[in-house]
Amino acid sequence: MSVTVVNGYLCTTCSEAAKARSGQNPHAPNPTNPNGQSDSTQTPAVVFGGSLTGQNAVAPVGAAQPGGPGGSPPPTVDITV
Repeated sequence: MSVTVVNGYLCTTCSEAAKARSGQNPHAPNPTNPNGQSDSTQTPAVVFGGSLTGQNAVAPVGAAQPGGPGGSPPPTVDITV
């Protein structure tokens, strides 16, 4: 891997160097997704069926998780032999 400086930008790949040659900042945030947050409208890459149905369901960010005050206690594992 080589590191180069093109038009004042530090570039580690040829695609970054090409952007810098055209006068664009190769490290600028994506204008369509400036905060890097995932798109909640995307469908999952894998959908489980049969006994695994619903196993890849993920709670949305900020959703209440069980186990807090008033919820069920967190799961425990007995490791005594």
